[in-house]
Amino acid sequence: MKREEKAKTIIVMSLILGILFMSLASAGVLGWIKETVTGKATTVPFDLNITVGGLQINMVYNQTTAVTINEGPAQSEVIINFSVYSPVGAQEINTSSAQLNLSLAGEDTRTNNSCKVTDYSGEYANFTCNVTMWWWDINDTWAITAYIEDNASNEYINNSETQDLGEQQAVQGGPSIILWAGGVSPGAWNSTATNDPLLINNTGNFPSENISINATHLRGEEDNTQGLWAGNFSIGWDQGGSPPAECGSSRMEYSLFRQVETANLTKGNYTKNDKIEGQEELYFCLVILESNLSAQAYSSADEGPWEVDIMP
Repeated sequence: MKREEKAKTIIVMSLILGILFMSLASAGVLGWIKETVTGKATTVPFDLNITVGGLQINMVYNQTTAVTINEGPAQSEVIINFSVYSPVGAQEINTSSAQLNLSLAGEDTRTNNSCKVTDYSGEYANFTCNVTMWWWDINDTWAITAYIEDNASNEYINNSETQDLGEQQAVQGGPSIILWAGGVSPGAWNSTATNDPLLINNTGNFPSENISINATHLRGEEDNTQGLWAGNFSIGWDQGGSPPAECGSSRMEYSLFRQVETANLTKGNYTKNDKIEGQEELYFCLVILESNLSAQAYSSADEGPWEVDIMP
């Protein structure tokens, strides 16, 4: 019995020592013992460094705060610069992604998809963007949106700045001479021009609901004491019918701007020549020709040409 009890005691002690050994090993004591004995490290220390924050478009600036649009068909170039900051260096900036646009509610957005990098060093890159504007782009304050990506395709935007566009009030028209080819008999009524309409093109960004014409008398080229008086003419935006629509339209007044009723001039690309966008057509009628006039040519050469004006 004494031998069996001694064996049990040895087994119990072995179990206790095993448990203690495992506890010491998990606590790293064995590693300490091993390092002390062998002199070799069993751990590898290392540091962590994380930069919080991405690219910043920290400056957007226009070379010209207010731009006057050129008269059509010429375009206008708006030059805008912006600067990008990268906390980990400019090499993280995807310079080919630089874009900038000008936008305004109700208007077409004008964009440069390939802004030019002008400086690239350290933590910064600077870009110059030429944005093409058209003569019909409305005078107002447009929003500037600058855009850039980093090399991981993360997107960054700055839309804190604006660009003012000025007003361009301009028109062109033709033909330069309105004719009544073949002549008009004295005493005739409702004689319409033979080479109208007078086509008005809006070459600026000023839309008008008031197209007005300043008329002069047409004096005889041989006897200028006779004339076709300005008040005998009418002008309209429509034609045809019986009597012709233009003959019942707006009567002119001598040396005064008289509005052509219902006529209007939108802004737009008149080069489409659709007679709608940025255009208006005007038709002419000599309502009454006095019966006592002598046969000769009558023109505006003596008193000056008629003029078209667009008003608010």
